[in-house]
Amino acid sequence: MAHSIVSTVVGKLGELLIKEVNFLQGVDEELTSLQREFQWFQAFLKDADATIQGGNERAKTWVNQVRDVAYDAEDAIDTYIFKIHRHRRGSHGCFSSLMTTYAFHPSRLTILHDLGNKIGEVKRRAEDISANRSKYGIDSVGATSSSGSLTSNETRLPLSWKQTPVVEEVDVVGFDDDVKKLVQLLLAKDEGTQDTQRRRPVISIVGMGGLGKTTLAKKVFSNPTIKQHFACHAWVYVSQSYRDRELVESIANQLMVVGKVRMNESTDEELKKMIYEQLKERRYLVVIDDIWTRGAWNNVKEVLPAEMLNGSKVLLTTRNREVALYADRQSPPFDLKLLGEEESWELFCKKAIPTKCSKHCPPKLETIGRQMVEKCGGLPLAIVVLGGLAMRKEQSEEEWRKLLKSVSWQLRDGEDQISKILALSYHHLPYYMKPCFLYFAMFPEDYFIDAKDLRLKWIAEGFIEARGEETMEEVAEEYLEELVRRSLIQVAERNLWGVITACRIHDLLLDLAISEAKGTNFLLVTKTSNNNEGNIIALQKTRRLALHDKESLDIAQQYSTESTRSLRTVTLFGSYPLQSNLTSLCDKFFTALTARHFVLAGVLYDYVDHNHPGLLISFQIPRILISMKLLRVIDLHNLEIIVPNAIGELIHLRYLNVRVVGSKPLPFSIGKLTNLQTLQIRNIYSTIELPSEIWKSNLRHLKSNSFSIKGQPSVNSLSNLQTISWIMAGKWLYKGLDKMTNLRNLSIDDINNSHGKALSDFLGKLNNLIELHLMAKSPSYEHEIPTSILTASHHKHLRLLYLSAKLERLPDVNTQCLLTNLNKLTLRDSLLVDDPLVMLGKLDNLQVLQLRKDAFVGKEMICLEKGFPQLKDLIFNHLESLEEWKIEDEAMPKLRKLVIERCRKLVMLPRSLGRITSLQELEAWGMPVAFTQRLKENDGEDWDKVRHVPSVNIQFTRP
Repeated sequence: MAHSIVSTVVGKLGELLIKEVNFLQGVDEELTSLQREFQWFQAFLKDADATIQGGNERAKTWVNQVRDVAYDAEDAIDTYIFKIHRHRRGSHGCFSSLMTTYAFHPSRLTILHDLGNKIGEVKRRAEDISANRSKYGIDSVGATSSSGSLTSNETRLPLSWKQTPVVEEVDVVGFDDDVKKLVQLLLAKDEGTQDTQRRRPVISIVGMGGLGKTTLAKKVFSNPTIKQHFACHAWVYVSQSYRDRELVESIANQLMVVGKVRMNESTDEELKKMIYEQLKERRYLVVIDDIWTRGAWNNVKEVLPAEMLNGSKVLLTTRNREVALYADRQSPPFDLKLLGEEESWELFCKKAIPTKCSKHCPPKLETIGRQMVEKCGGLPLAIVVLGGLAMRKEQSEEEWRKLLKSVSWQLRDGEDQISKILALSYHHLPYYMKPCFLYFAMFPEDYFIDAKDLRLKWIAEGFIEARGEETMEEVAEEYLEELVRRSLIQVAERNLWGVITACRIHDLLLDLAISEAKGTNFLLVTKTSNNNEGNIIALQKTRRLALHDKESLDIAQQYSTESTRSLRTVTLFGSYPLQSNLTSLCDKFFTALTARHFVLAGVLYDYVDHNHPGLLISFQIPRILISMKLLRVIDLHNLEIIVPNAIGELIHLRYLNVRVVGSKPLPFSIGKLTNLQTLQIRNIYSTIELPSEIWKSNLRHLKSNSFSIKGQPSVNSLSNLQTISWIMAGKWLYKGLDKMTNLRNLSIDDINNSHGKALSDFLGKLNNLIELHLMAKSPSYEHEIPTSILTASHHKHLRLLYLSAKLERLPDVNTQCLLTNLNKLTLRDSLLVDDPLVMLGKLDNLQVLQLRKDAFVGKEMICLEKGFPQLKDLIFNHLESLEEWKIEDEAMPKLRKLVIERCRKLVMLPRSLGRITSLQELEAWGMPVAFTQRLKENDGEDWDKVRHVPSVNIQFTRP
């Protein structure tokens, strides 16, 4: 960790000396000398990175001192940049005309004097710390590795990182017998007796953390027999800091009980009642994962009908046996056991040996490897984490013996083996990846983490550097994959081309991250259960603050200006209604920006800079974020606010994610944030208007649910931009787009007939485009998107295409269309008369096809012989004219999921559907009576076509 911050300081000092060379008279030599000092720190820390963590207390103390002085140096540099930037703005931007006299301006001299004093103090401390390295024998710390600690010979990730096997949760071993037993319990009939009326059974998997309870539950939940047996399924994460409403909404979403709008409008009791009514006549399976208390079970069970003996079941995972017994005393808990010796060895080899097979372990390594595995005591999490560490070592006796000695040292005092092994794996991460792992400490337990957003924050924090021809985004993707390989992070979702889109962190690894992050002043988590007095002390050096709940906002009000001056990141979790008592955090933040007045949550605030007595005095004095002039990351997307013009003062800001109120345009000053990389603005009520200044920014990612931009871009506008979504079509399409060639993701809304040629010309220049969304002006079926956009050269990289507009026709795939790499296609309101399946079936890489609302207005569709060779998901939605659908031989051989919704004239499934043995899920909603009656279990005319499908979910319509 110290190495990362020292590297940052070295880079900033070098950049400052180059950019400000003409104006640093008097302090330039001090800055150069300090840079050299930190370069020595950097070299030493890199050489001894893993060794320092091996238990040498002198080394740890020294590293802590280096980190603290590096933080102070960074603060001094960033504060100088902030002051000089504000001063230049105060000079009306006429900086170039003042170059000959500006160095002698009194305010300039004051800023230089302050910088010189601070740098001098930092330099003296750095020199003392350097002297202490020799004085206390720390110089030789890197040479002690042979005694047991590791000097890792790891290098940066190889170019072939994507081809390296990844062992994810579904690959773990040792659960086969447990899966069979649990499947039998879930399928067992609950007869009840005359004496005791049995309620709906609750089966509990009980065991310590890291034992694999969730992994086992997932294996059972995805078992084809289970999917086929239960009519509906839901998986709910609970955690220690659960919210009742979130649990209920999670169940409602998975069971498709109610639409999003109606859900937001429903009270808790109304929503619970809707879920109850949905479940009471159906056979359901609900998994409640990681439940800790009786109270949590009491909240969940209210929506789960218990009296109907129809075979419904609940599956719990918990560390608390008492909770399992409380949930159902008549169903004995299923106690998960530790892995045996051979199972442990097999699991270790899956992680540590690239071939993922224990038989391929070199004989010379097996004895050493088995000794390492023995240290894990049969605990799966410890085994996969240790295996992930071994995987990144050279497959040699020397390297594995060093690793064994390191494990033995960690366990010599008989301490908890799993926590030590987890810590060992963190300590031996490459230095440049440690901050990426520690960043997970900010997330609540069992949080569903948006992986793309996480990677953008890593970039904004300065953890990621471009490498060769790779972008920072691509490098960040590699780092996340590496954390998965080491089993430090779990994959929750991947997109069709294998990129991680969502992830989680195990509770025990989260505890490790939180402990390391707090201990190194990397990050502080604030929630009601924390010791607030301790938080205030910790904040004085902490760089990042995560607020986990509503109450933490109130706690945050007690933080002083001095305690928060070094913060670089503020992130707020949870979902909050729009009310004034939840705006204190934003209040304090925005008043810190020297605004004269601002509106927040509908309330107008005024405040005074006491150097300007003519201004109004605020009735609420800011205390927490008043000094946060050095912020890089602000994530308040769950709190509705109005962004003030003073936002432009935060010149270090690189990431901004907020939800705004009303239709007021964003202030022009947002265009002055020259370092801003990611801007995410949401407004659920209306289109957001961005100022024309945004065209001059250096943004990489610009995202909103709907936005427009004033003015037109210049020729050199937004050359770094990779993401634009969702922008309203307008005059910007006609001029100055030549340099936007780095776009990977583009979403355009409100397209009309007049935009056709400009749109085709623009898209033809986007050679790196991967995802494209185009939506016509409402009503979309009145506006046509030209077929030419599907034949432009930029489509050679396109993987995802969403079109909501009229299409004259589809291009000839054989001669015109360049959609050869397309993985997912969605068409809506296309009004196609010719059968689209004929052409689309020739796309060899298409995996997901969605034909929605009037995409096709004909009566018959045919999947031709051998068509759709890679198709996995197929959705027909609101195809009101469709009467017949046919499937020819060998079509869709890999289809796994079929969804048919509101195709009201379609009365039967294709005869050949029964031959598609790969089909795992079938859903039908809002279909005519004739269709649903044919699918009645066992006696419907079409039942034989779907009998083989594990999960069949039909919404039956009464005759």
